[in-house]
Amino acid sequence: MPAPKQNFLDSCLFFNTNAFSRHLLKLAEAEFAGLKLSPAHASLLLLVFETPGISPKDLSRLLQLNPSTVTRFVDALVKKKLVRKISRGKVAFVHPTPKADALRSKVAEAYKCLYLKYSEILGPETAILLSQHIAGANEKVKQVLADQKNAD
Repeated sequence: MPAPKQNFLDSCLFFNTNAFSRHLLKLAEAEFAGLKLSPAHASLLLLVFETPGISPKDLSRLLQLNPSTVTRFVDALVKKKLVRKISRGKVAFVHPTPKADALRSKVAEAYKCLYLKYSEILGPETAILLSQHIAGANEKVKQVLADQKNAD
């Protein structure tokens, strides 16, 4: 049986990064399922643990998400009693609750397990280099998009 021909998708960065992201998401969802947290909510929670009183604006910047998405995530975690918002004027600040503090080590452990799982699959060096390359590429594309927006 002849080997399948290579198609345009094999060299398409857009297709391959999205497919890879979906696979990583499945791994992440499995790690966080026991905590009843989505990987995105867990990421936000870790940032709140690191910086109690962080603003939604800073969360948006760090998570590279639209402010409205961060607002939805924060509201979902407020509903689960994992964070509380404290408003000062027009600005809100997000703090972990005691319930969240009780989960802190489990959230960190789930992230560690996720890292170990994908590092085992890819190899630790590849996992680190791939992450660094994607982060660098992301910054370049983000800057070009910001420049285009400013030019409009």
